[in-house]
Parts: sequence; structure tokens; C-alpha cells
Amino acid sequence: MPLIGSDQTLALSALVMAIVAFGMWAERTRWGARLGGPVLLLAVPMVLANLNVMPHSAALYDGVAVYVVPAAIPLLLLRADLRSILRESGTMLLAFALAAGATTVGALVSVHLVDLGAKEAEIAGTILSSYIGGSLNFVASAEALGIRDSSVYVASLAADAVGAVFFLVALMLLPAMSFVRKSMPSKFLDGSVDESTGDATHQATAFHLPHAANGLAISLAICAASHALCAWLNLESLYILVVTAIALVVANFARPVLRHVSADFEIGTLFMYLFFVCIGAGADFVEVAGAALPILAYIIIMVIVHLLLLIGIGRMLRLDLAEVMIASNACILGPGTAAALAASKGWKTLVAPGILVGMLGYAIGTFIGVSVAALLKFWAA
Repeated sequence: MPLIGSDQTLALSALVMAIVAFGMWAERTRWGARLGGPVLLLAVPMVLANLNVMPHSAALYDGVAVYVVPAAIPLLLLRADLRSILRESGTMLLAFALAAGATTVGALVSVHLVDLGAKEAEIAGTILSSYIGGSLNFVASAEALGIRDSSVYVASLAADAVGAVFFLVALMLLPAMSFVRKSMPSKFLDGSVDESTGDATHQATAFHLPHAANGLAISLAICAASHALCAWLNLESLYILVVTAIALVVANFARPVLRHVSADFEIGTLFMYLFFVCIGAGADFVEVAGAALPILAYIIIMVIVHLLLLIGIGRMLRLDLAEVMIASNACILGPGTAAALAASKGWKTLVAPGILVGMLGYAIGTFIGVSVAALLKFWAA
């Protein structure tokens, strides 16, 4: 019997929110930044649940999955302005398209080399969507593809996190390889670009309570419309995809309305963090450890193919190595880390394009992942 029972909803809610608060604080520390918020928010509740401090299952967890996750998706996508991405990202858009294509090919190659078990298509599609978009796409694809087993879910997220570290190390080593530098010369790496001007920072929008309420209202309206549409068409299994599609329509065709929205990304992130804690609590140590290894092998092969294709095709297209690195980072790890990498290298003019193409990854990642999962199921039939 856990210390906090599944029926002690208020106490359990307090503990879940305390873990989220701890994860957000830890992300600002040096060690926490290295691990990443999602990893911490999975690990802490998993330890507590396995020590019988909190339950492995509870109605609270189910409520977060059913209501909070769908509401988070529009909030995280309301800034995905596809017109700005196409207009402002320049050659970075081509590099990102190459990165996304290389990741997809890598996934198709890897899934034929690694046995992922009975849920192979679902796991492969979910990981692929995450490695083109981000955690948002992982959650959306897992929901759309019906991954319900907490052990498989957390094992996939754990392997996803370890694979991201492997990718980042490999990516950072590219400029040190002479054949890579010769294959894709870079005006940023050889110092021929003047980065003395430009601003690598982005001013945060001040929190405005009515605007935050507007964003949440829009998100819930999108979820309600999506639910009604899916029920009318008898396509309840596509609910998350419909939410994503309608959110993108609003993001791109309701810009005047969205001027009265703020803190949407922050609230969406909070919702996702709540979900990670609930998922972490549902995992069993032994089951997670056993399930994560083949998924990690799948990710490593996928990333290796991704990088090899980037180098080979990037050379043929005469792409800039620095732009390819930022586009690859935006694809695999998302816009935040892409911007951080560009800023840390002093490539100020690549910060904004990196963010833009990373947002494009959020927009398309779920659709690509679910489509590849369907293709794998068709092949297996």
C-alpha cells in the first residue's frame, strides 16, 4: 500500500505539482540542464512509485491523460506560423527538410534491423515523430497510436532521452572531422561571416492573465470541436491528429485573434510536465530497463543514418555545415536547443531560423510519425 493512496486525490495532486516545480527549478541548474526536464519528471515519480510513496495508477493520472494532454497540444502549436517559417528561414528550410527526410529513412532502416516487439510500428512511429518534432509530438503520436502501457511508454521516453545525448555528442563532433569540413565548408566556421551585429535573444512576452485565459479558452474550444467532429465522423481514434490539424489552422489563419493570447507555450509546457510525472509514476523499474534497450538501439541506428545522409546529401547540395548542424539539432532536439547551440557558437543569424524550422518540426512531426507507423503495419500485414 503506497504512502499516498490512489484515492487521496488532493494529496496526490500536491505531490505531482511539487515534482513539476522541482523539475522546473532543476532545469535552471547546471546538472539539471544536462539531464533535461522530461528526464527528471519521469525519474523522480518512477523512484517514488517504486518505493511505495505514490501509487502506480490513479484516477488523477487518467484525468491528466484524457483532458490535460489534448489541451496542451494547441497551446504549444499556436506560435507555429508556417508563413513566417517559409518566408524567413531561407536555406535553413532546405537543410531541415533534408534532416527530417534523413530521420525518416533512418527510422525505416533501423526498424528492419532491431526487433521492437509487438508494438513495433507504434514505438517506431512515436520515436520518429519525437525526432522530427519534440516531446509534444511524442505524446501526441503515442496517444494517436494507442500506446497505453506505462512501462513501454516510459521505456520509450527514457531511450529517447539517452538517444538525444548520443546524437548531440555526435553532432558536436562533426566540425572536428576533417572530411566533414571538406565535404561541407562553412562560412560560419571559417569566420567569414560577421556576427558582431544581431541579437540572439528573444524578449519574453509579459504575463497577462486575460491573455493567458484567452489562450486556454482557444485550446479547449479546439479540443471540443475536434471531439465533436471525430464523434460525428466516427473517427475517435484520430482525435489527437484532428486537434493538431485544427490547432495549426488556427495558428496560421487567426493571427489577429492570437495577438490577444500570451503565456500559451508556458502553460502548454506545464501541462506536458504534469503528464510526464503521471507517466513516470506508472512505470516499473524492471519492466522499463528491459524494454528500453532495443528502443535505444533503434534510436542509435536511426541517428547514425540521419547523420550519414546529412553529410552525403548536404555535400551534393553544397549546404553550409553550420546551417546543417542547426537544422539537424532543430529536427532531433527541437527549436530551443537549436537556438541555444547557435547562440553558444556565436552564430547569431542562425538563431531565429533554427527556432522557425524547429516549430515546423512540431507542426509536421506527429503526422509523419503516425504515417510511418501505418506504413509499417501495412508492410507487416
